[in-house]
Amino acid sequence: MVERYSATFWLAFTLSFNWMGCKSNKDIERALPQSLGQTAGSEGQIHLTQQQVNLNRILTAPASESSVYSFLTCIGRVTPRAGGEAQVFSPFAGRLIADPVRLPRIGIEVERGEVLAEVEQLFNASEKLQVAAETTQLQATIQQAQREVTFRQIELARVRQLYEGGALPLKHLQMAELNLDQAQTQLESARRTRSQYEQAIAPDTTRRREAIRAPISGTIVAADLTAGAQIDPSKSLMTVVDLRTVWVEVAIHETDLHSIGRALGARIMTRGNPGRIFTGRLITIGNVVDPASRTVPVTFAVDNRDKSLKIGMHAEAQVPTDVPTKSLTVPSSAVLEEENGSFVFVECGPGSYVRRTVALGAVVGGKTVIKSGLKSGEKVVIRGAQTLQSEASKSRIPPVAD
Repeated sequence: MVERYSATFWLAFTLSFNWMGCKSNKDIERALPQSLGQTAGSEGQIHLTQQQVNLNRILTAPASESSVYSFLTCIGRVTPRAGGEAQVFSPFAGRLIADPVRLPRIGIEVERGEVLAEVEQLFNASEKLQVAAETTQLQATIQQAQREVTFRQIELARVRQLYEGGALPLKHLQMAELNLDQAQTQLESARRTRSQYEQAIAPDTTRRREAIRAPISGTIVAADLTAGAQIDPSKSLMTVVDLRTVWVEVAIHETDLHSIGRALGARIMTRGNPGRIFTGRLITIGNVVDPASRTVPVTFAVDNRDKSLKIGMHAEAQVPTDVPTKSLTVPSSAVLEEENGSFVFVECGPGSYVRRTVALGAVVGGKTVIKSGLKSGEKVVIRGAQTLQSEASKSRIPPVAD
């Protein structure tokens, strides 16, 4: 009888203990924070419930084969665009007239034709005779400038016709327009100088005063001005650069020219703007090979309205080649970096993830080429990978080789 009661007691005690244990485990599970679980599998896996996956907004995407253009990396520098840099000179020798408070300074924006200062000259009879002689010589300069404008107008009409017919690329039309604009500017300058000389040699003139104007719109990047100082027409007073669009000139080896024959642009990067990629539009490929380096200059135009690119800054251009290759890619948000290399988190089952070391290739259009470490179709975490990495670090989960 005692043995029967004893067996009954132990059976009841065991059932009661198990029920209490199950209740305790459920209470503990409910008490856990709904972030990530701390459970790691024996093979370095992180296991999450579906609720934890949802709360942490973890999202995956498969690694897939994509057509990727390889890039040719070239080194160059930032330069003003053609016609985008101009020196400011005085039309004649004299005294600089300007308000010291409003004197143009480096960094000031100016518009083409804006009055920057004035120059005043006093002269005697002998100086008048000299100006008269210079006026006669200036007439020949004006005639030459007029012939240049006529030539550039004919050239532009011919290039525009070929461009509209598809025989020439846009860069040739842009260059012809630029050449005409420069020729017209030179003609206007020569005519303006002649007008000033004619006023100077008038019988009742003992002094002349003329405005010093900005030749182009842009930013003053250099200035040497002192109000009241004597200035020389041969010495530059200011340098104005149009920084809204700059050029990046790179050197490409002659053996690589065939691979970029149809490239229309490039990815531009600089050390002064880490992590930022600028878009360069192809302007021209040079026609002369440097005899020392065996390279050809290639020029790209870059939008620079925020003035992030500085003149003279070193730049790196990645120019796409003509032939694409099939490569395994993943969204770049899936890739994490550390001192020992790069890795991704691979989904190996519902709510189960493992860290995988990968070798990276080029980054193209928001996707990163994976050279090794993944197979096509494997799902990688593209959102929430940082959270998984934080959890893996706490649990000291070792990386898993492929």
